[in-house]
Amino acid sequence: MIEEEFYKQATLTDISSPKERIGSIPPKIGPYKIESLLSKGGMSVLYIGLHPETKELITVKVLSPEYATHVEMVERFLKESKIIGMTNHPNIVKLFGQGTWEGGLYIAMEFIRGVSLKQFILQQSLSLKRSVDIILQVAYALLHLHSHGVIHGDVKPENILITEDGEVKLIDFGIALLKGDAARPTKIAGTPAYMAPEQKEDPMKMSFASDIYSLGIIAYELAMGKLSFGVIHPSLLPKGLRKIIQQALAISIDERYPDITTFIFDLSQYLKTGGLEKDKPGSDQLKEVLEMIQIAGQSLSPSLLPSWPGIEMGLTKYRAPGQGGSYFDFFKFPDNTYGIVIAESMASDLDGTVYIGVLRGMVRTLLKNKPFDALWISHINQTVKEDWIGQKFSLAFLKINPLLETLSLTTCGLGGLIHVPQGSTSPRKLSSHNPLIGQESNTEFFVTVDNWSMGDMLTFYSLEPTMENYLLEAIAENTLLSAQAQAEAIIKKAATHASFSLQKNPKVLITIQRIG
Repeated sequence: MIEEEFYKQATLTDISSPKERIGSIPPKIGPYKIESLLSKGGMSVLYIGLHPETKELITVKVLSPEYATHVEMVERFLKESKIIGMTNHPNIVKLFGQGTWEGGLYIAMEFIRGVSLKQFILQQSLSLKRSVDIILQVAYALLHLHSHGVIHGDVKPENILITEDGEVKLIDFGIALLKGDAARPTKIAGTPAYMAPEQKEDPMKMSFASDIYSLGIIAYELAMGKLSFGVIHPSLLPKGLRKIIQQALAISIDERYPDITTFIFDLSQYLKTGGLEKDKPGSDQLKEVLEMIQIAGQSLSPSLLPSWPGIEMGLTKYRAPGQGGSYFDFFKFPDNTYGIVIAESMASDLDGTVYIGVLRGMVRTLLKNKPFDALWISHINQTVKEDWIGQKFSLAFLKINPLLETLSLTTCGLGGLIHVPQGSTSPRKLSSHNPLIGQESNTEFFVTVDNWSMGDMLTFYSLEPTMENYLLEAIAENTLLSAQAQAEAIIKKAATHASFSLQKNPKVLITIQRIG
């Protein structure tokens, strides 16, 4: 029982955590404008900031004031920035800068939009092929680190993010070490379930082999489709992969992989020589199809925001593992008006992703020949209704006209719009209640029209109506932020609502600020 509880502990450090205390959000840290608080822990605080040159969002990590005079913690913080700065790899978080400010020390890093690998393991059963792909990406990140003499020391699913594009990012170098560094932790530091035996026995013995052991645990969990909590049964693994993971998990360092390069070679050979094909369970064929459809579904929506004169936009998406069946798009019309559409399929994830692709084709085709208005909505509804697929969709369409200073909104069972006029602190909810697209024939659709003046802010979203009060509060609290930071802050607040994780389709939220 004691052993089991040990493995279920979170990350351990050899520094006791101070009482949680944080003041107001600073307007600026170093050269970076601070937009909002991201998270806070015992030893550091994370903020969302803006890069002064690119205007992209970044993460700014500051050492908690309680540790400003703690020699070991200051050295560790400085070492973390040094280690990240030594790396330059697509699978490792990037460093933008480090320095001092009136509040102490800071590190400016890449802001990563993604879901932790732990969430993937808990929420979605991955195919063996996808699991091996993730393991290899982490292994290449470790190869880069090890070639620079860096021991990560805390490789675990929480420190591996899967981005919206499916890319792997290794983060959190808080206890990382440089090989040969005399300044090492004297107490256990790391995460029990992923610690190598030598790391648990004596932190001074932590080495490259310790990282390989941690990756072996993660490989085991991915192959099994569940967290291990330190309980490993190699006999349950697919035969070809078993030998590789067993060697990565060897108790003795002498019997473990001598370096990460050899591990990568064996895993690559496992892929190339047909080992994976032999090991794949029958259910994997369907899983691989699902994964391909999910990737294709993500490509239906643009990855970048358009550049529209006098308009600043922010976009944030939340896609839980396995979610699909949604689509959003942006349109610029010949009369210099602009349109944004968000749509969702009413079908299940797999079918929904296929059907939403059909709807996307209809929307883009019809918008080339007909302007957006109530008649256009009627036309797309009739087209869907008469189509053989026999599906229904929820849809919201926003059209903005800078010249006439107006906006037009149609909501068909999906989302809404929150409008904050310039100088106001009271957001207004707008919607137009219409039936689902494809539900009824010859239906009259209604469009809500409103003024849209200079300085006004809009929030266009696909979240459930139960979260509207949260959205209104979040918008009122963040009216001074840039459009992108505002979108991030609003979705963060919405994520605290109980129904957020229950929404079937991915969540989309777009903020629009008129600046000229």
